[in-house]
Amino acid sequence: MRLFVFEKDGFLNVGIEENGNKIDIGKLGEAMEHIGEREAPYVDSVSSAIENSENIKKMITWGKKTFKDQFYELFKVNVKKYYPPIDKSAMVVCLGKNYVEHAKETGGDIPQEPILFGKFATLSITDGDIIMYPKWATRIDPEPELAVVIGKECKDIKPKEAFDCVFGYTIVNDITERDIEFKDMKKGLPWFRSKNFETSLSIGPYIVTKDEIKDPHNLEIELYINGVLKQKGNTKDMIFKIDETIAYISKYFTLNPGDVISTGTVPGILPIQKGDEVIVKIEKVGTLRNKVSR
Repeated sequence: MRLFVFEKDGFLNVGIEENGNKIDIGKLGEAMEHIGEREAPYVDSVSSAIENSENIKKMITWGKKTFKDQFYELFKVNVKKYYPPIDKSAMVVCLGKNYVEHAKETGGDIPQEPILFGKFATLSITDGDIIMYPKWATRIDPEPELAVVIGKECKDIKPKEAFDCVFGYTIVNDITERDIEFKDMKKGLPWFRSKNFETSLSIGPYIVTKDEIKDPHNLEIELYINGVLKQKGNTKDMIFKIDETIAYISKYFTLNPGDVISTGTVPGILPIQKGDEVIVKIEKVGTLRNKVSR
């Protein structure tokens, strides 16, 4: 199952893709209440869709049984534009230098524990949107990353329990102002301003539920610029695996449904220029495509 966000009647709605068919959950809920005379879960955000995911599955089962061959046609979504599959209130926790070769290329030692920083969800864009090249920037780099989407409240858990907290996976392109990042690193300052500027978080367009990805630690990650492969890596090379990362983060603060952990970029960083097309592909997760402003 894949979750996505689309616009309908001036409002953002959550849809579900199943077997290549996009389903309008809101419309299905209305039909359930009208025809089935039962209450459907109220889904008005990504987090509420995640929290009601089991009920949504039951809704789809009911819809197939009730409408049979007409089901997908009656409740299909014609997506003109995707929106980021993340609530503006969500927490985005990112890992720095989580691949050995990337740690080497950015300088410094291999980290002995996860390096964490945050990005604002309000800066997010998704597939088909424009990466705005800031007027003050001198070098911006894409960073293709596998991201984990949290499925339930998670605090003080052990690594063996961590995957119980996972709802699914998505793609993140962690856009970075590299010259400022290096400058701040040399001064011992946080990476905050190099990581948080308008359109610096490209995410989605789908959240793929964890049942579709048996081993998130063996996925190919590729980055293309103008059709040319520029970065390639595999999640098996993460320094800190997903389970230990979730356990580490949950020691310090609570993770909630819809929060995102971006697990770090593969090596081979390089700048992008105005007018470039940037594509991130992650095996079994999908493709995230953006152009850079001219």
